[in-house]
Parts: sequence; structure tokens; C-alpha cells
Amino acid sequence: DAAVGRVLTALRQALADPRGRWVLGPHPEAAAEFRLTAHVDGAVRRLVVDRLFRDGDGARWVVDYKTSAHQGADVDAFLDRERARYAEQLARYARALGDVDRRGLYFPLLAGWREA
Repeated sequence: DAAVGRVLTALRQALADPRGRWVLGPHPEAAAEFRLTAHVDGAVRRLVVDRLFRDGDGARWVVDYKTSAHQGADVDAFLDRERARYAEQLARYARALGDVDRRGLYFPLLAGWREA
């Protein structure tokens, strides 16, 4: 029940947030939960990309959703740490796909965004 509640809250907040609506909205070549198996970094890996699309300028995006919670002040510092923490994961997705122009992390519970 708690996990379902967290997901519903994240979805409601993403739909209330302009960035969330942009990430989830209609785009060329859009895919959610895009699964691929690729040879990356010397190993065969099974990957799941949360969101993949091309924006209005033609840039291909890989976006990973994070439902991380943060208590207290300095949300920006937290988001910066999370960007560093997940930079390699997003880079791995980009290497596997081979045609990624931009990478982002979206935090619907915080209305937070970091481009990686």
C-alpha cells in the first residue's frame, strides 16, 4: 500500500509540474520503460531506460525517474549529489543507445531536475 501511494503521489506531482508534463508528454520516438540488451563496457547488459524521446529541436533524450525523498533543507545540494551518483548509469544508457544527445534525472516527488 505504501509503495502504491508513493507512485500515485509521484504521478500526481509530475502531472502538476511543467517539467514533469514535458518529460511525460508526447514526443517523437517516445518510449517508456524501453528495454534493451547491449554490449556495453565489455559486458552484455540488460537495461531499462525510464524515458526516451526526441525533443522539438531533434535532440534525443534519456531521462531516468528517481523517487528519492529528501528531508530537510538544501534540496539543490541533494539533487547535485544524486546527479553525480547516477551520472554513470545515464552514460551507460547513452553508450548502449549510441544516439543520445542529452541526459536528465527527474525527481517527481521534489519537482527536481538535473541534466547530466
